[in-house]
Parts: sequence; structure tokens; C-alpha cells
Amino acid sequence: MTESVTPREDDSATRQQTEQPTFATKPVAPDQELSPAELAVLDAVTPMDSNAPSVKVIRIAKREVGYRESGGNRTKYGRWYGADGQEWCDTFVSWVFHEAGQLAAVGGKHKYVPDHLKWFENHHRFHRRGAAGGGPREGCVIFFDLNGHDGEDHIGIVTSYDDTHVYTVEGNRSNRVKQLKYSRSSHLIWGYGYPAWGH
Repeated sequence: MTESVTPREDDSATRQQTEQPTFATKPVAPDQELSPAELAVLDAVTPMDSNAPSVKVIRIAKREVGYRESGGNRTKYGRWYGADGQEWCDTFVSWVFHEAGQLAAVGGKHKYVPDHLKWFENHHRFHRRGAAGGGPREGCVIFFDLNGHDGEDHIGIVTSYDDTHVYTVEGNRSNRVKQLKYSRSSHLIWGYGYPAWGH
């Protein structure tokens, strides 16, 4: 399987800052939480092709909802990656794609969101929110700017979308895996990475 791209040499100071607790670990806003009724509707949707790679990714991601770190960013995803005790939103995404047999589709193992975004950009598979030809797709990777001022700092997986909202599963939100929703025009959404699906 493909390994992560080589980290940039000049971003060590940035990397040290981002490995400190970030907005990704802070509590989720109430309007991002899904109600029981919304969850029931989303879970009732039957995929057209249950063997599609994107469907497998979504199924695995949803099974992890509710998983909670054991403290200090310690998770089974970090142990799998070999980086336990570090911010784990991106290791969660990598783990899900690995479990689905699609790790190469997202550029291999990643733990640092800006490096992961760079892979999508380098392969012309990233679209900013609102860009022509962009937008959410089921099973794609969603990048966030949760602190709202300096670019990508969090990552998740799109499970579904409609005309007004995008629905996600994300690791390291309030120290757990959560299923959330956002307005499609939300300023928190940085953009979308489209996996290079294999079969």
C-alpha cells in the first residue's frame, strides 16, 4: 500500500504547534449534532451498490461512532498508525480507508492534515468549498478550518449530503468519533478530497 507523502522540511514549527490540542478536540456546536430522527432517516437510506468502495468506507466509519479516546489522544487508530498520543482525526480517516482496503485511494497513511491535503492537491483531487465542479460526494474526505482563520486543521469523511447539508463522521471531535452535520455553505468547510477509488 502507498505510504504518506514526505513531510515538508520547512514546516516543523507549524507541525509542533498543530500537535498541541486544537479546535478539533473542543466541544461540538449544538447545531452540528444530529437528532435521533435525523440519524434514523440517514440510516434508513439503502445504497444502490452495497459493494462500492465508498459504501464500505461509510459503513466502517459509522460503526466507529461513539468510540472514545482513553485520554491523552490515546486510541486504537494511533496504535495502528504507530503514533499513539497525538492528534488523531487524520489517523482515524487513514484507518477507516485501510479497513475498507482503500488506503491507496487517499494517498496512504497520514496523521498531519496539511500533508494529506497536499496529496489531494498534487493529484488534482481537491476542490475548495463552492468551487466549480466541487462539492461533497459520498465517501470523500472533507477538510475543515475549525478555527476559521488559517486553513485546513481538521479532517473527516462525508457519509451523505443533500441540497442544504453535508453529513460526516469525524475522529477527535470532543475526544471521540462523532457523526455530525454542517450547512453546505459553512465557513468551517475548507473543501473536499476525492479518493482515487480502487476495486
